[in-house]
Amino acid sequence: MERQDKKARLQMIRMIVGNYPVENQEELAVQLGKAGFSTTQTMLSRDLKQLRISKVRTRSGKSVYALPGVVYFDPVKTREELNATKWFLQFSGNMAVLHTPPGHASLVACEIDELKSEQLLGTVAGDDTVIIVLAEEADIFVVREHIMEVVPQLRKRR
Repeated sequence: MERQDKKARLQMIRMIVGNYPVENQEELAVQLGKAGFSTTQTMLSRDLKQLRISKVRTRSGKSVYALPGVVYFDPVKTREELNATKWFLQFSGNMAVLHTPPGHASLVACEIDELKSEQLLGTVAGDDTVIIVLAEEADIFVVREHIMEVVPQLRKRR
């Protein structure tokens, strides 16, 4: 009788892991319980090992169980790696546009305004973009250096 129960439980584990993003053994035990299978953590560990189920990282960054040979995830970049590519400065006439990661623009704009540079008239910030208005006679190379004092992440993009 136990042999058939184990076989059915293993089949159910395959079905659950193959169809749902299960992050830990506790979640798996709950799902098995809903399907009518009583189990322990020790039993689950053995079952996962026998089925060669391992954890993988999903596109959203979560670690979930996956069946062997199933590769439905992409390597996920860290937040720092993603944010490093979002810092970008461009000039047009007497204006500069500074792109930041989401939520950073207001703080950066305040810091740029606090520079009190005669080359900079002021800033306007959105969520991820700062518009910087330059004085008519502003030297964009000097302005770039001032902005890089506030935003050292731009130095990495050169």
